[in-house]
Amino acid sequence: MMRKLLILVVVGISLAALAKDKVPESMDELKARAAATTDKNKQVELYVELSKRELEAANDVYNTSADQAKSLFEGSAESATAAARLAIESNHKLKQTEIKLRELSHRMNDIRRTWAFEDRAPLDPAIQQVESARNKLLDRMFQK
Repeated sequence: MMRKLLILVVVGISLAALAKDKVPESMDELKARAAATTDKNKQVELYVELSKRELEAANDVYNTSADQAKSLFEGSAESATAAARLAIESNHKLKQTEIKLRELSHRMNDIRRTWAFEDRAPLDPAIQQVESARNKLLDRMFQK
């Protein structure tokens, strides 16, 4: 009995070490996996994750390249819109997706406030795009 427990502990520690060493997936790999997946529920999750990562990358790169940051910010809105569209098409994960997009929208507004005044206006269409996608989800959830 003790021997089996010891073996399980050793195997568990080994698996944890392997998982820790795994290199995180790049945004391009995540984007390719999201586009290639045929399971719409999984696609929704992948596009939501991609939109979050693009947004945080935009925030991180802003001080070195405002143009690249703006492009990533807009890419985040595109990914969020894709997630909403797929959730509506599959009629699954509507509520979870709406919640994630609301959080994303709040984060977008928070990030927008930290950018220089002259760089803020071009971000508004992306934020409005996410809000529009959220509203479509809400409309679908509360249709009469």
